[in-house]
Amino acid sequence: MSNYEQFRTIMKDAGFALSNKPVTKKILENAINFSKCDKKTVLAKQHGISKKIYFLLNGSVKFNKYFEKNSLTFATINKKNSPLGISGLNPPGRFMAEIMIDANSEYYSFDLNYLDEIESVDPGFVATFLSYILFFSTNLLWSTRNLDGAYKQNNYQISKGSNSGIKESNYEKIKDTIFFSSILEEDVKKLLNLGEIKLYSTDEFIALEGNDSSGLNILLSGKVEGSFNSKIDNSIKKKYRSIARPGVALSLSCGKRFIKFPYSIQVTRDTRVLHLSNDAITNLIKDSPVLAIKLLKRQIWQLGRYQQSATGLARYAAKNEIELLKFLIQDNFSKLPVNSKIYSVPHLLENRYSHELAFDIIYNLMVTGNEIEKSIANLMSDALKSFEKQQRFFKELNIIYNRVEQFKKVKSKASLDKLTLSNFIKAFDHVPYVIKGLENLPEKANHIFFYNHLAANDENKLANGHAFSIDSHFVSAKILYPKYGDGGKRIVRASRNTEYWRHNFYENLDYIFVHTKESDLLNESDDEKKDRKNKFFNDAQDIINAGQPLVIAPEGTSETEDNFTDTSPGPFKPGAFTLAGQLKPEPYLVPIALANFDKPVSSTVYSAVIKQPIKISNFVKDTTNINEIKSFLMEYRKTFKGYVEEANELSNKVKLDTHDLTNLNTNYNLVSPIEEEFELDVRELELNSINQSVNQKEIILFGSSTFRMWENYEQDLGGKNILNLAFGGSTLSSCRTYFERIFSNYNPKILFFYGGDNDIGRGLNSDQINQEFLLFATQAAEKLKNTKCFFISIKPSPFRKKFLTEITNTNDKIKSTISTLEKWSFIDICNPMLKAGYDKFYDQDQLHMNDLGYSLLSKSLRDEIAKTK
Repeated sequence: MSNYEQFRTIMKDAGFALSNKPVTKKILENAINFSKCDKKTVLAKQHGISKKIYFLLNGSVKFNKYFEKNSLTFATINKKNSPLGISGLNPPGRFMAEIMIDANSEYYSFDLNYLDEIESVDPGFVATFLSYILFFSTNLLWSTRNLDGAYKQNNYQISKGSNSGIKESNYEKIKDTIFFSSILEEDVKKLLNLGEIKLYSTDEFIALEGNDSSGLNILLSGKVEGSFNSKIDNSIKKKYRSIARPGVALSLSCGKRFIKFPYSIQVTRDTRVLHLSNDAITNLIKDSPVLAIKLLKRQIWQLGRYQQSATGLARYAAKNEIELLKFLIQDNFSKLPVNSKIYSVPHLLENRYSHELAFDIIYNLMVTGNEIEKSIANLMSDALKSFEKQQRFFKELNIIYNRVEQFKKVKSKASLDKLTLSNFIKAFDHVPYVIKGLENLPEKANHIFFYNHLAANDENKLANGHAFSIDSHFVSAKILYPKYGDGGKRIVRASRNTEYWRHNFYENLDYIFVHTKESDLLNESDDEKKDRKNKFFNDAQDIINAGQPLVIAPEGTSETEDNFTDTSPGPFKPGAFTLAGQLKPEPYLVPIALANFDKPVSSTVYSAVIKQPIKISNFVKDTTNINEIKSFLMEYRKTFKGYVEEANELSNKVKLDTHDLTNLNTNYNLVSPIEEEFELDVRELELNSINQSVNQKEIILFGSSTFRMWENYEQDLGGKNILNLAFGGSTLSSCRTYFERIFSNYNPKILFFYGGDNDIGRGLNSDQINQEFLLFATQAAEKLKNTKCFFISIKPSPFRKKFLTEITNTNDKIKSTISTLEKWSFIDICNPMLKAGYDKFYDQDQLHMNDLGYSLLSKSLRDEIAKTK
């Protein structure tokens, strides 16, 4: 049997029937060669030029990578038809790994020099051949996960989405993305027209791992959570990836046969996807094989990115993330420009004060780099999630410190407390945490909440030496505030005279100060000491009377050997417990055991266990007897140590996918910080705004996609001195996160703000959204002191019909809030739409406005602009 006949039989048996053109048959006779190995043989060397692609027929193959003195076998394949060396099909045409085939294995090779020749005479054959390659290349993906085949998930229903219609903005969004970077613009438009744009809501599933793919799904906008299973230490573990970058292929399709979904894809905000069905790709191979070839090559490239993503990278033999990045760069030496800024990233990560510069480079290259730089920057971002988590947490701490130190910019300590607390709430969203026992919190807030004080970790220490009490802020931000709407009054030690960094921070906050051995020695008389203690008691009684929580660390220090998770708690001082016995009515003492706040953010899970409240009078007969209280505390410290051990064990258990999370409050595996979701959008916004006029703008539009997608805003509003700084999908919280950064160079006369729509879509209620708006308005007043601000009501879109009551309630509450604010006004477009029949104002996707909708919006804004002149 000739080479061609053997090859044709293999393809037919695999479900990929070929055409029978004589010219193709002649070329293939020379292009294909069948072989059997007598011994273990290297078919391809890492970084070697790929002149051939190989296909396993029988036996076993290993894929190896080499990094300086390290080596790694990252996949072993024994499945028939598995392609070997697919990286050679895309530029720069080099093997990404060594391919080692075992003795007695059989394979055939295809000389790539003949592929272009065949394409010129028989593009249908090449398209079918690439379809075959794509289908069987998934064997390598499963192998990198230590699986024999796709792991099937059946626990959810895949959504069909709603048809969103083809718009020019969709084309603009993806034409420069990595996936389409080597496809001509006119071809991208053709592919858009062959598919359909689907819109998905929060929590819907686009794909389920291991099920038959419905087609090629490419992310256009929004954000999804990808999950997949991998075998580690002989047990199945689930891994997660957040994906918010336009142009990523979420699933693949070869057209000829069903490929399995590589991920389960769940939507975490309103998301648009370009969907090309299996039938559409089958027809493309038949009717437009040249375009099909381009699309199939890009899918093969995307498959390689899957293999190099978080799971694949984790298998590199690296001691830490920095070494991992060095390996990744070495892995791509043959592709990277020699002057690429990406080479500096591992070095910048060696000092925590330059981490932000490293991520600036990564994100800028994701937007402006060439194809390989964008690809590697994306992989770096995936690999550095823990680093980025710590960097963002650290950045938030700096923001908090600067705001508090510069207290004069905020109107009152109450406003400062709210802003500071909101920043800490956001900061802790960057850290995995788990809380147990929230049901043990008393219904009323006016009690004493005490916790074991853990040492500050050096990774969180600011450049000036200030070290936050991270544990106490966690208690306020994540335990007390969600329950009572109040983070509580903290009791802190008075700063030493030389602790300028600490004094500058705490003196501006509304705390109660006590002198301890770690404070400066007070030269005071007995009467002065008595007056100081009486003042402390009266302050505490006032707080209880006001219905506020009182937050205390009874150890009085975080600087001893007992202030670490493994040794905590240290000896409890009697002060807090004596105070509890004197206050009227006697408050509960609520024990909160903490673990891991002394450890780096990048490698831990913060843990808190809230135990049943106690009253000191139930344990001590005479609450004024210090010795009796000390005797109780000696035993209670042992009890509390058991609580801390429980908290520490809880943090370990929550890492196991099999652990029951019922009755736990945790963000583990759900950590999706605002920056992770919107950073790329904001980077693009910043780059675009730099390219626009640098002149100060009188009017700025800010908020979500209702503004961002407003293409003719200058014409509609009758002026050129307008800047659109909106970013798609934004929530009120994300607008607050990026507000100071985006407005750093702007001080407009008028600010039009549209927000809350996406918060509704994510399930927030009217009270929560109103509170978020109030925080935003406070922040805006801090920055834009002379700006007239307008809030545009949340629109009543048909897509959010089930939330209509929540939308109108939210608008009413925000309107009421605005009536109490200076320089804010409310613009109502909701009620006019409802009165006129709101369906007519919306596009096919039923979420975004059409020309009629923007006509109503522009008239409402023009009326307000006219009043300011």
